[in-house]
Amino acid sequence: MRWLVDLDGRVVEVGVRRLEQGFEVTLGGVAHQVELVAVRAGLAGLFFPDGRSFAVASQRLERNRFRLLLSQRQFEVRLRDPHERAPGAVAGGRSGPHQVKAPIPGRVVSIAVRAGDEVQVGQALLVLEAMKMENQICAEALGRVQEVLVSPGVTVEGGQTLVVVA
Repeated sequence: MRWLVDLDGRVVEVGVRRLEQGFEVTLGGVAHQVELVAVRAGLAGLFFPDGRSFAVASQRLERNRFRLLLSQRQFEVRLRDPHERAPGAVAGGRSGPHQVKAPIPGRVVSIAVRAGDEVQVGQALLVLEAMKMENQICAEALGRVQEVLVSPGVTVEGGQTLVVVA
């Protein structure tokens, strides 16, 4: 499968092929064999044959748009099918009520919204400190905050619901 990835303003072609054990990922024409092991929703381990390994945390921001935390670096990526004609052709975020969950375990540093606030796709809801890094957790869809289930200073588990948006 081939994808175009909008990565912080650059477009990178990425090919992914399933192997018996793991995947072959081609970036810029260079193939890499990797193994991806899911730990829990939004958290995985990425392993290379030479012994390198990385924790990968992900948060879905909207359809085909994600925030990734890889080795203390944060990236925002948008996947595009290579046959897609225009960069804006992919539809926006999901609709309807949804729960915004912690992508990884951490501590809530601050909260930017209250119940009743209207939010836009990608708008910051709170800041979660994890792996010695502060990560903005953002709305995945347009809506109104129904409930904020955490408070500053609270430690949360990966996959725990933080905010409900309707």
